[in-house]
Amino acid sequence: MNVQSNLFKEVTIDTIKKIFQSLLQEDVIWEAQLLDGGMFNTTYLVVYGLKHKKAVLRFGPVNRHLIMGFEENLMKAEVYVYSVCQEIGIPCSHVLAYDTSKCIVDRDFMIVEYIPSIVMSNAELTENQRKHLYFQMGKYLWKLHQVTSENFGFVSRIQDGKYFEKWSDALIFEVEDITKRLESLGGLEKQQLNDLREIFYQNREVLDEIQVPHLLHTDLWEGNVLLDKKSLEIIAIIDSDRAVFGDPDFEFSSSWMRNPSLLKGYGLEIQDHISENRKKRRQLYQVFFLLLEVYVGFAEYNNPEQYRTNKKQLLDILNS
Repeated sequence: MNVQSNLFKEVTIDTIKKIFQSLLQEDVIWEAQLLDGGMFNTTYLVVYGLKHKKAVLRFGPVNRHLIMGFEENLMKAEVYVYSVCQEIGIPCSHVLAYDTSKCIVDRDFMIVEYIPSIVMSNAELTENQRKHLYFQMGKYLWKLHQVTSENFGFVSRIQDGKYFEKWSDALIFEVEDITKRLESLGGLEKQQLNDLREIFYQNREVLDEIQVPHLLHTDLWEGNVLLDKKSLEIIAIIDSDRAVFGDPDFEFSSSWMRNPSLLKGYGLEIQDHISENRKKRRQLYQVFFLLLEVYVGFAEYNNPEQYRTNKKQLLDILNS
């Protein structure tokens, strides 16, 4: 199933029973089905209670020494973003309970209400249906980006009291964290890592043209969009745990975010003529995400192909 990942580990049914007894005061567990696909978390669909209610129970990673710094407080971040989404009218998961005390089990965990749905990436959609859904995703993303803060940084960091007055400081802090971890594990050569750090330090002023921190999802793709099984309309946008207060262009730096229908829903068109500094920022964001994927493939998911592919792209940029 998900055993390739260094972060995945199943739990016992007794542990699941203790969690539901402690957090939801529910003594009856009918079924706990391990769900496929997760590489970071370990997730179960749980049928519980006298009325056979359903909930999704998600455990954070094991081997936490391997995760990146901003990943250490993801569930608190997710709870915060869901609360914001509910306030501004973005459909999302409903959190029943979460626990970061590590008293019942030595992992963070979260219980969310089960949403009968189909994941967008698994739905059979016509071209027009897919365009419509991406347009709607763009509208929801625009709503989310209207939420601003006084400080920059990953929401997980901010929830833990670590925030930044400058966008460059927020990004460089994460670059330093990831490159130091890669250096200690041997994922890239020392000179390559130094060159990566230098790219961001040299472009501090360009990054700091961004003055207002906007709330970004940073992981909006078809796998994180749930659809109603009948109408095939969006009923939830999920997995917002890696949210960031930063530059909206950071959100659009991934190739899958350049979908024309999504951009149209957001209120943007694909721009051929943008400022040189904006182009530089977008290139920096691409470097950041490639660096992140190199680390994930190498250290977290134990995925050599993911590691090699992203490493090649990253080094191609460094050497260009």
